[in-house]
Amino acid sequence: MSNSIHSLLVWFSLAFLIVAIYHRLQSVRPGERLDRTKEGWPVLIGLRVAGISTFGLAGAWLWNPSWFTWAAVPVPDWVRWMGVVAYGLSVVWLMWMFVLLGRNLTDTVLARREAVFVEHGPYRWVRNPMYTGILGVSLSLGLALGTWLLPVCGSLTFTILAIRTRTEEKYLVERFGEQYLSYMKRVGRFFPAS
Repeated sequence: MSNSIHSLLVWFSLAFLIVAIYHRLQSVRPGERLDRTKEGWPVLIGLRVAGISTFGLAGAWLWNPSWFTWAAVPVPDWVRWMGVVAYGLSVVWLMWMFVLLGRNLTDTVLARREAVFVEHGPYRWVRNPMYTGILGVSLSLGLALGTWLLPVCGSLTFTILAIRTRTEEKYLVERFGEQYLSYMKRVGRFFPAS
């Protein structure tokens, strides 16, 4: 992997972390406690383990790629550069989502008491842009780094999120009623509706 690719991936990752951490901290600032068990214990535990593993492995790989030679696959430079571009776009997508969601942001299936309905920005195309972004980040980072490990871990995280979505949308319908039901008919869950 070239130094240019590595540097860009690190900068994109740092930008993402700064925006994500800032918005996570802002969303919990009011001190509202959410019952995370509403998503079910298997999903609650599985998602945290898969997510931490995926992001931890990505960070470790960027820190010291030589630790992961066992999971490397030969990838031409032009494919790696496609992965870098796709990673950058996925990071921008996720940062856009964080900014628009603002204090609505949660790490569970329940909406905050003061949550407002958001259907602009990336939410105009998909109902769960964070989940789509996580899949995009893991697949594109796998291409850029030349590994199968991150796409596998990221796909597992996405699968658990997809399972959790049914419960999450039940609570969103309870919260926003007909407005959310209408939104579900117009907008695809993870990918734009055709």
